[in-house]
Amino acid sequence: MDLILWKRVLGGVFHILNNNPCHLEMCVDSWPTFSAAICYRQKQCFSSSSSSGLMPDICTVFTKNQTTLRSLLLNERVVRWRDGLIFRGLDITEYGGYNTFIHHSLGSMDRKALLLLVSFLHESHAELVDAHLPYGGSRESLNHVRACIRHLPNHCVTDEEGRPVSWMLSDELCELRMAYTLPEYRRAGHLLALSEAMIRRMSSVRLPIYCHVNRQNQATLNAVTSLGFSACPGMENISVLLICKDKV
Repeated sequence: MDLILWKRVLGGVFHILNNNPCHLEMCVDSWPTFSAAICYRQKQCFSSSSSSGLMPDICTVFTKNQTTLRSLLLNERVVRWRDGLIFRGLDITEYGGYNTFIHHSLGSMDRKALLLLVSFLHESHAELVDAHLPYGGSRESLNHVRACIRHLPNHCVTDEEGRPVSWMLSDELCELRMAYTLPEYRRAGHLLALSEAMIRRMSSVRLPIYCHVNRQNQATLNAVTSLGFSACPGMENISVLLICKDKV
């Protein structure tokens, strides 16, 4: 359980060390040893309307001590309690119907690369990706997709005219997300090819690799297992300590 929470924070740390394209900051309760860490969006990103819409305001935490976590969350110099603040990785309501999978090693993949031409998404494809998200359709979600395409690892398979028919993205915490294949192109191994490409690309720069899969989607559960992902047990028991301060 601690491993996947640390993977989320670690994903943010890797992006901070690599030019910080997602404008993240880190805070820990003590140094060099610590029991709680918070990764969140830099405050200056929300000082003007021109920048605030680029990516959603997120906050992801790792803790072994709820007392120190509580202190960090109550410190307004660390977490600014704004409308729209999204806690990632701990909310049981978000991931209660999903299993968490972590990829550890390229050597654990038991499939050979499929003979599909894998390429990259362009920002002009953001509307297509957003249109097939269950939570898409808003300006905020479209801007988030566009920013993920611009800054973070992604891959797609295109048709003869260069239009994406299958794609997979990663987000600011390194989670593999937003994977989708157009119905008429399914059962051709597109997502397996994209998964292999994403795993190899992210492994090459030592990024953590993990994803969430709906428990009812047995085909995808089988696929991620064949690619070397292993289930992280106990995630269904995770809850988060949310301290909502009274608004003035």
